[in-house]
Amino acid sequence: MEVFTHAAFQMLILTLLAVAGVLARKLDFMNGEFDTMLSRLVMNFSLPALMVSSVLNNTGLPGIGTIMEILIFSIIAYLIMMIVAFLLPRIYPKLSPASRGAHAFIVGFGNTSFVGLPILSAIFGPTAVFYGVINNIPFNLFAFTCGVSMIKGAGTKTKVPLKRRIRKVARDLANPCMLSCFLALILAAFGITDKGGLVGSTFAYIGQLTVPASMLIIGSTLATMKPKDMLNQVLPYISSLVRLLGVPVLLWLILRWFITDPLILGVIVVGAGMPVASMGIMFALMHDGDIRSVSQGTFITTVLALVTIPVLALLVK
Repeated sequence: MEVFTHAAFQMLILTLLAVAGVLARKLDFMNGEFDTMLSRLVMNFSLPALMVSSVLNNTGLPGIGTIMEILIFSIIAYLIMMIVAFLLPRIYPKLSPASRGAHAFIVGFGNTSFVGLPILSAIFGPTAVFYGVINNIPFNLFAFTCGVSMIKGAGTKTKVPLKRRIRKVARDLANPCMLSCFLALILAAFGITDKGGLVGSTFAYIGQLTVPASMLIIGSTLATMKPKDMLNQVLPYISSLVRLLGVPVLLWLILRWFITDPLILGVIVVGAGMPVASMGIMFALMHDGDIRSVSQGTFITTVLALVTIPVLALLVK
């Protein structure tokens, strides 16, 4: 029961931060232009710092064998998630390409970093934070390729030359989040840390901006929508329940036969059950995506995760 309580407490804190974002928008301290700029700051500055900080300020780094095991099984997990995310929205009736892509993003991508890392720490302890960072490498790989493509409008029939698509993928991957994941992996492989030092402390302070800023952005975006518009449709609930319970339970059923380390299994399964990644709203803001559908999924999963994440914690503990 203590595991359930810890996880629920973390989710409650994050929800209250989002509520603060709603109030800030209502009081005109935030607006659409500010949200877009703050989104870019988080994605390109504070979140990369948080990734690197998780290694620099960690004195209990695992060996290279464990790192590779986490990475391989995380990639397998995301491949499974991408299959589910691709197939499920295609059975929904009368969806536009942009809306279908938004639902695919809801199913496929959870908030594994600035929501997931604190929750993993609360449930499994500080070692799980770095495991979560390794898990974020395939997350970023898929999010900045498949995820961006989903938000921009999945299902488009416009044919793009192969070379242009390769260049686009390369540009999407050459982002601070992805580079920071690889930098964290390299630092961990060589056992380089700086807890309490100048560099480690600096990265830690910058990374601390990520959680409140991200939740404020979510709250500010949700404040522009009427509650009945977020709650009066069935499809967002279906996609949200698949994201929160369907996907992680499926991964648990499959991967528990191959992963012997319960911590690795727990990090992957619980990480897969996080609320919708807030970068979905950020992507939609930057690429004129279906902000409404992504916001609905973000709102619903953030609320429901207060219950579903503690349930998943009980499943894997």
